[in-house]
Amino acid sequence: PFWLEHDHLRADDLIVDVRARVRSLSCDAMHAGTAAAAAAGATGGGGMWLFSYNKENFGNDAGMRFGRFMMARGNANAQVAQYREDIAGITGMTVSKMDAWQTVTTLFLAVGAALSCAGRIGMHGCAPPGWYCALFSGSIFMSIMFNGTSLWLSMHASLRAQCAATSLLTRKVRLPIPSMGQLDQARVFGSTFEKQELRDIFRVPFMRHPHDAPDMPNSEGEGAKKSKKMAAKNAKLDPHKEFGSTARDTVPSWIRDEVVVDKGDGFASSGREEELHEPGEAPDHFKLLMKAQEEWRDYDVYARITMLFGVVSFLYAVTYYAVGTAIAELRGFWVMWSMPMVFLTAQTLVLRLDILRDGHHRLPNAELFGSMAPYFAVAACSLEYRYYYSEAQKAVTWGLALLAFFAHLVMNLRMLDLAWPDRSPSVDMPEEPGKQWWPASWKVPRAFTKNLWFITPPTKLEDGQHCLLHEMQDMAVHGGGVSVCRRRRPSPAKAQPPAMSQESGAGEAYSGASPFRDFGLKRANDLPWQLTRVVILTACLQWIFVMFTTSAEIILGPESLLKPPGEPPWIRDTKYRSWGPEKIHLSTADTLPSDYRLFAASKARYTDDEPTDSHGDAHGAADSHHRRLEKANLSQDAAAFEELLKLVPALGELVDKIQDGEAYRAAGDSIRARVTSASPALPAPQPGFMAPGFKVQSVAWPSLFE
Repeated sequence: PFWLEHDHLRADDLIVDVRARVRSLSCDAMHAGTAAAAAAGATGGGGMWLFSYNKENFGNDAGMRFGRFMMARGNANAQVAQYREDIAGITGMTVSKMDAWQTVTTLFLAVGAALSCAGRIGMHGCAPPGWYCALFSGSIFMSIMFNGTSLWLSMHASLRAQCAATSLLTRKVRLPIPSMGQLDQARVFGSTFEKQELRDIFRVPFMRHPHDAPDMPNSEGEGAKKSKKMAAKNAKLDPHKEFGSTARDTVPSWIRDEVVVDKGDGFASSGREEELHEPGEAPDHFKLLMKAQEEWRDYDVYARITMLFGVVSFLYAVTYYAVGTAIAELRGFWVMWSMPMVFLTAQTLVLRLDILRDGHHRLPNAELFGSMAPYFAVAACSLEYRYYYSEAQKAVTWGLALLAFFAHLVMNLRMLDLAWPDRSPSVDMPEEPGKQWWPASWKVPRAFTKNLWFITPPTKLEDGQHCLLHEMQDMAVHGGGVSVCRRRRPSPAKAQPPAMSQESGAGEAYSGASPFRDFGLKRANDLPWQLTRVVILTACLQWIFVMFTTSAEIILGPESLLKPPGEPPWIRDTKYRSWGPEKIHLSTADTLPSDYRLFAASKARYTDDEPTDSHGDAHGAADSHHRRLEKANLSQDAAAFEELLKLVPALGELVDKIQDGEAYRAAGDSIRARVTSASPALPAPQPGFMAPGFKVQSVAWPSLFE
């Protein structure tokens, strides 16, 4: 005890000392409470400031979150609208071309129909030879066949392109417009701050956030980032990172939730490495459009090729029309020789513009020989219409005609050679601005690779171009870059693979196969080439057939298998049914028929009482045995015709008197007239509408007609 230790102190001193100690202890206790209260106040004030600071950051981030969501969707909608314009532009180019082809081929069909009907050769004179008509008519109808095929193919190509564009625009390429649920999900309430983690609510500035920043693929599409240690180990100097003052490696919990909900469809990454889109990979609508283009590609290509062949055949037909008119109707020899030069020059230039000569064909430059066919025909016509006839001339004419047929056959074989599809080189053609392009896997006729004007979507994007839909798909696959989710994931049986739909909004905006898939299973895509090949082979068969029939005509000679032009068919012809070969005279016969008068001089007929002059007397005296003008030398028919001619003036006078109301009366006419007058009068014919009235007179015919 204190007093035991200090027993020598007095009682008063002890009391004073105790009081002093009590006062000292009271002061110490008072100072300790004040410090505790100050510390508690400072702690509460700091907590309130931190709460307000982080809540303000949360509100600012919440507003920016909704603004970013709307901006991202706006940019995505704008890009998909651009994709829709791509589809309309590429398909519209095919539609515009096919409309032009249809107009051109329709005009050629109309002119070809006019040439084959109203403008045919021989309407104003004798028709040209049969072999020349075969050249003219064959060229016309081959032009109609090629142009008709081109018209039909272009119609199919235009309709297929429009159908594909409509199908893609209405079913596949749709704007990723967010739904009401997505808008509500992107909106954040102010009270949501109360549900955040305490580490985020009272985070001290300049301190790390509780969550790492989402690990997402970079803007260059190099794939997912590796671990931070590996990234730090292999990282190089990056000015964007070196001077990126806004870059953070940690984020608050609400930023993490934003990434998972808005970008990852509410599911964090499963930790598995998912395949992402390749760098610069083409958007999905380009892939779908290229797949759909295979359905109308050959229709577009061969509509262009058959139109060219139709124009070539049309120029042949016009050449033969001009030559035939000049020689058969006008006998313009030099005009006939100058005509082919004009049209064949146009034909050669058209072929030169459209055909690429690369030396990989079986019949190179064969079209030059085909262009000589009209000149062979002109040479044959020169011999056919020669003033004098000879057997050698006829033989050379037949040879030139067969040579013209053969030249047309070579030209059609050249057409088949040019139209044959050939696989392009293994390397794709370079994509250059303003030029056509298609993949190397397409089979296209090599001769027309520079003038088809067909373009397909690109297989990859240019540098600096990005597909926002692909980025949204990548984010959905990676769960927004977050590998751990605060929310509870559904069971694997109910979990759906992350994919964007019109409702979810973070994935594909379109998917599926080509809209023509079912049709493609029934008919191959190269059907237009098969049709074109049949058309060209039909033209070749035509010329081969004409060559054989012309050979048969050479063997038959002047004998014809048909009746002459202008004669009716046997079903209506009864006049010449009894005629046989013995009554037919051929041009190859050695003698002429007995009644053949082509080279006999006409004989004049005069009356015997015609006065003769001295020259006539002298001529008659000198050549009395050749008096062709005497009646004794006239035949019975000639004498009767001469007597009839003498009655012509009397008959004319009779007609005039009857018209004036006069009539001759012979014996007995008066009685007959009285009997006729006593008989009842015949009813007068009723005149028709707007017709003049009939004048009825009683005529007493002379004895000549009794």
